[in-house]
Amino acid sequence: MLLSWDDVARRQPIRLNLGGGPYSDPHPRYPGYVAIDREPSAPLGVAHDLTQPIPLPDDSVERILSDHFLEHLKVDEIRFVLAECWRLLVPGGIARIGVPDYGHPRERHHLRTGRDDSRRDHQTLTTGPLMRELVAQSPFGRGEFYHHWEGDEFVQRPMDYALGFLQRTPDNDRRNFCRGFRQHLGRLGRDLGMVLRRGPWVRRIDFETRRYHRLAVTSVVFDLVKPASQAAPAP
Repeated sequence: MLLSWDDVARRQPIRLNLGGGPYSDPHPRYPGYVAIDREPSAPLGVAHDLTQPIPLPDDSVERILSDHFLEHLKVDEIRFVLAECWRLLVPGGIARIGVPDYGHPRERHHLRTGRDDSRRDHQTLTTGPLMRELVAQSPFGRGEFYHHWEGDEFVQRPMDYALGFLQRTPDNDRRNFCRGFRQHLGRLGRDLGMVLRRGPWVRRIDFETRRYHRLAVTSVVFDLVKPASQAAPAP
C-alpha cells in the first residue's frame, strides 16, 4: 500500500527503510518500517527520490535502515542522504547502513578500473575507508563500524540485528552457508578444482571468500547515532 508523507508523519514511532524496495512492516524482520523508494513494492511504501529532501520534520524519526542502497548514488548524493539522516533522527536515534564492500578480495579488482561492469547501477564503489571518510564529513562525525575488510582481514564485530536487519552479511546471506548434500558436494568440487589449478599458491582466504563459505558475501556495516545533544560536531 502506498502511503503519503502525512500518513508516515502520523506513525509512532517512525521507522524508514531507505531504498527498501519490497521490505517493510509487517515483514517480521522489518517491524514498523516504511520502505522509501522510487518504485516501492513493499506492503507499506512511499514513492520518493531520495536525492531530494524527505518531507518530514526535524527530529521525528526513531530508526533509519539502508541496506545496499547508497552505492546506487554518487558520492555527493551519499553526503546529502547522511545529512538528511542526521536531520530526521530524534536524539538517540539510530541509522543502520550496509553497502557493498569493494575491499572484498573477490571485488577489489573493480577499484583499479573505477567501475563494476557487472553492476552498472552502482555509481559509487563503496569501501570501508570511503564510508569512514564520508561519515567523518557528515554531521555525525563518526560511526560504529561492525563489518569491513582491512586488507586481507575481515573485521566482524558482534551486532544486534534487532536494531536493523541487514541481509548481505556473513550471518544472514544464504550464499555463506551450505545446506544439504548437493551444496556441500558442489562446494567440495569447486574447492578441489581451485587447489588443482593453483597448487601451493592457494590461501585460506581464497577458500573463505568462495560461494558457500563464511565470507562469500560481506558488506560494510555501520551504525550512526544522533547523540542526545543535537549540535553537530565542529568541523
